[in-house]
Amino acid sequence: MSKLGLLAGAWLLALPLAGYAKTCLVLSGGGARGAAHIGVLKVLERERIPVDCVTGTSMGAVAGGLYAAGYDAQAIELVLKGIDWRDMFRDNPPREELPMRRKEDELRFLSNIELGLKDGSIALPRGLVQGQKMQLLLRRLLLSTALLSDFDQLPIPFRSVATDIGSGEKVVFADGDLAMAIRASMSVPGAFAPIRYRGRLMVDGGVVDNMPIDLAREMGGTQLIVVNVSEPLAGEDQLNSPFGIANQMLTALMKRETDAQIATLDHERDVLLVPDMADMGSAEFHRTEEAVAAGTQAALANLDALRRYRVSEADYAAFQARHRQRPFDPPLVAFLNVLRGRSRTAAYVEQRLSDAVGKPLDMAKLEKDIGLAYGDGNYERITYALEQREGQTGLAVQPVDKGWGPNFLRFGLRLSDDFAGRNSYQLIGEANFTGLNEYGGESRNRAELGRVTGLHSEFYQPFGESGQFYVAPYLDYRAYNVTLSNNVASADEALAEYRRSRSNSGVELGYTPSSTWRLSGALAHHYDEARRRVGPPDLPKAVNEISLSALLRATHDNLDDSGFPSRGTRLELSHEFLVGDSNSGGSNSGSSDVLRLSWDSAFSYGASRWLLGARIHSAGGDGQLLSTFGGLGGLGNLSGYSDNQLLANQTALARVIYYRRLNDTTRLFSMPIYLGGSLEAGGVWSSREAINREDLIGAGSVFVGLDTFLGPVFLGFGHAEGGNNSFYLSFGSLLRSDP
Repeated sequence: MSKLGLLAGAWLLALPLAGYAKTCLVLSGGGARGAAHIGVLKVLERERIPVDCVTGTSMGAVAGGLYAAGYDAQAIELVLKGIDWRDMFRDNPPREELPMRRKEDELRFLSNIELGLKDGSIALPRGLVQGQKMQLLLRRLLLSTALLSDFDQLPIPFRSVATDIGSGEKVVFADGDLAMAIRASMSVPGAFAPIRYRGRLMVDGGVVDNMPIDLAREMGGTQLIVVNVSEPLAGEDQLNSPFGIANQMLTALMKRETDAQIATLDHERDVLLVPDMADMGSAEFHRTEEAVAAGTQAALANLDALRRYRVSEADYAAFQARHRQRPFDPPLVAFLNVLRGRSRTAAYVEQRLSDAVGKPLDMAKLEKDIGLAYGDGNYERITYALEQREGQTGLAVQPVDKGWGPNFLRFGLRLSDDFAGRNSYQLIGEANFTGLNEYGGESRNRAELGRVTGLHSEFYQPFGESGQFYVAPYLDYRAYNVTLSNNVASADEALAEYRRSRSNSGVELGYTPSSTWRLSGALAHHYDEARRRVGPPDLPKAVNEISLSALLRATHDNLDDSGFPSRGTRLELSHEFLVGDSNSGGSNSGSSDVLRLSWDSAFSYGASRWLLGARIHSAGGDGQLLSTFGGLGGLGNLSGYSDNQLLANQTALARVIYYRRLNDTTRLFSMPIYLGGSLEAGGVWSSREAINREDLIGAGSVFVGLDTFLGPVFLGFGHAEGGNNSFYLSFGSLLRSDP
């Protein structure tokens, strides 16, 4: 090589030393521990240390991507503190925003466990969380980059890392959709489901490169600030479960790659920061402030080394001028492009979102409308992006059907035991066949065994400009035992037991103007029968009737939870008109009407919650039809009696229930435990004319409630006037839906 070439090479190598140094920030993954990155950024900003490029993995990609897009440390901290992480790890929108149909499901089923039925075999979701809310959050935070595809054009050039789970290859994102690139980087295997992007199925980049120092070098970084928030290996005493062993294996693999990357650092020019968070787990998002403080402390402990990268006030002001979010004005939505390739019901999603066209982009309404469509329960995710055509801006929406569908199995279990020989169970199974047409038609088929034997089959078809109407023809059968007593004030004076059954066929037509209201009507044909199982022979052996009914119903439901609500109201009012013929040795025909009212309102103060409620069932007319009877009994429903022990044409109940959460409410994964009690007053009468306040029965209960993955579980004791006492072990909500 010539002397001129040697001199040129030496000059190039000396560039960083002559003021051309390029400072690159490398942020590792670590889940909740990643909040420490914010503390480091705070110190860098205070010390006037500009950043020329950023690389990040997983939570490091979140913090690094936001910083690269123009957020400062304080703004990122406010974002993280404002996230309800417990809600973020639930894909469904808040309960009050769920479609009314899903709210009814919550009262019927206990668990959220759903199995797929695909190609004749059982299929499972790829992750506990699909990441729907996280994707919407990232999209909203990064709207300023929505029409920018090259990450080198961000205020700070940026790279993130993901893993192609199909090939095991490392995937580096340097361009494309920034929100999708970050989401792909943080798909922790087993927790967040993989996401398909650019034709590849992606999981967390930490699997292959949790600390992308090599990427920073490739971007021209000559002096690196590396922040390692990786979770340390657990001690042997903590490896006491299959999950713990699996997590340790993944952590060990990540640590080996991270150690190899750290070994490449030049300690003369690079700085490695390791915040002290030894006892903090990657899922402890409630400790964000501690993590931020740990990051700040780690940076301050290495302040002398960091100050080598400090610049003058003028130079830092120039950096700050560049480091700003790009201006973004909500555009007029000129068109809606709902992609059909990955959903069989894309037209239904298009119906739900069609109202956005021709109006300025309204993020709150768009996310709510997407949540309503997603809340129907048939989608793995629904994403959107801004798209430009011929100078106009529109929405490109991608609905993705559940990969473990399109058909699903759900199960529920109800148990009740009064520890006095009266116990029951209820096993519920439902097969739901979805996507029967592109407008969201589906078939539901349910079977019940136990205290109630039941079969139900319906076809549900939404229609209308935004799917707000529906029609649902159905078939239904239910049978259960009914105890007759000489004295309603005593639970022990049983006179006879009948097996009551009812077969229905009908059609329901409904209108759902919003997620909290439903107006519906139904026409049905019924066959009712009551057959004596135990009792004196002078009582009728069997009673049967055929009737026709017309039902009008209004339902309002904005409760925040179906198990232990803290706010909102559920109100259901229906009026049913029946005409029928009854046969019990003679003939009796006539008409009846049944008015039903069910009301519950919840409110809270601190850890204390109250649920106020009332029930009214009132039958009138000249016919005494079996279908006009209502029931009382059960925990919180005239405690002290067993479920539906009291039957009559007229029933009424008023109650106040109090419950208080006993354990920590801030942890991401914890089972809520409540201590509570109730005061109730109710009664049963044979006719409207016989209603008398003197016949009211006072009752009350105390209980411990657990909000489990199978639904609410109660262990309690109830007492009603007349010496009626019951212990309860029951699975099921204190709320009840009008049948």
